[in-house]
Amino acid sequence: MVHEIDSLLGRLGLGAFDWPAATTVIGRNDNWLGTTTTGERVFVKRIVGTTAEITSGLRRTAAFYRTGGPVLTPALLGQDEEAAVQVFRGLDGVRTGEKAVLDRTFGADLGAQAGEALAAVHGLDPAPLAETERALPEQPHEDVFGGISAALYTESSQAQLQAWQLVQQDPVIVESLAPLEDRSADVVRTPTHGDLRLDQFLIAEGDLHLADWETFRLADPARDVGSFVGEFLYHAIFSHLTERTRVSARRVPVPNIVLTEHWQPYREVRPAVEAFWQAYRRARPCTDVAERAVVFVAWHLLDRMFIDALARPRLDGVGHTLFRVARTILVAPHRFHAVLGLAHA
Repeated sequence: MVHEIDSLLGRLGLGAFDWPAATTVIGRNDNWLGTTTTGERVFVKRIVGTTAEITSGLRRTAAFYRTGGPVLTPALLGQDEEAAVQVFRGLDGVRTGEKAVLDRTFGADLGAQAGEALAAVHGLDPAPLAETERALPEQPHEDVFGGISAALYTESSQAQLQAWQLVQQDPVIVESLAPLEDRSADVVRTPTHGDLRLDQFLIAEGDLHLADWETFRLADPARDVGSFVGEFLYHAIFSHLTERTRVSARRVPVPNIVLTEHWQPYREVRPAVEAFWQAYRRARPCTDVAERAVVFVAWHLLDRMFIDALARPRLDGVGHTLFRVARTILVAPHRFHAVLGLAHA
C-alpha cells in the first residue's frame, strides 16, 4: 500500500509521502492527511470495497471532475485505478459539517452555501457522467423489501436483522418505499452526489467544500435534498435521546417523538435547513422536488437506522425511534414540508 501511494505521488511529481508525520483520518476508506517531500499538502484516500465498487467509485469521481463545474471541492491531483488510490489537495484546519452540527455552529450561512453547492451539482453537464455510466457494468438490483439475500443476511448484525424485520413487515414502509426507485425514474434525472452526508461537507476558512464523489450518478435530485434534510433530523433525534440518557441517573424510556414545527430539537436546526432550501430554489426553481424529498428524508432515517445497528447486538431505542419517525412521515408526507423546512413559500 505504501509503495503504491508513493509511486502515484512520484508520477504526479509530488515526491514521496511523509508517513511518520501523516494524520490518519477516520472514514469508511483508508485516509491520510499529510505533506509530501516537495511540500505539497495532500489528502490520500485508498478506496475499500469489491473490484466493481472500486472501479465504479474511481470512474465516477473522474466523471465529476471532468464536468469542470463551479462546485467548491478539494482538487483531485490524480488517482490510480489499479491501486484504488486517490490524491487530493489537502485542506488544513477543516471541520466537517457533522462536527459543526454537533457543536451548533452550522447556521443559516452554511446552510445557504450547502444549498448553492447542491444546486450547482444538479445543474452540471450530465454528458460526462452519462458516458461513464454506459461504460460501467450494470450492478444487480436487490429487492430488499421482499427479502434479503443470503450474502446480506450473513453480513448483517443481529440488530440489523431486527431492523429488516421491522421494515419488511410494515405495510406503510413497504408500500411507500418499494416503488420509490420506479417513481424516481419518471422524473428528469440530473447529476447527483448520491450519498450525501454532513461529514462530506468540509468547512475551511468559512467556505463550505463538498467532497467524496464515488457515488456521483444520474438520479432524482430529490434524493440529495432528502438526504441533506434527513441528516439534520437524524442528528436532532440522536442528540435529543443522548441528552435524555446523560441527564438521568437511571434508564429512561424511549420517548414517542411528536414531529411538529414546535419540536424543539429540530426547531433549533431548522433555520439552517430553511436557508439551504431557499438558496437551492433560488438557483434551481422547482415545484415538485420537495414532495419527493420528504419521502427521501424518511428513507434516510431508515438508512441511518441500519448503519447505527451495524455495531449493536440488538436494535436500541435510537433505532426504534428512527423507525417510528420515518413511518410517521411516510403516512402523510405532505404534512411535513413546513415542519422539515421545505415549505413552498
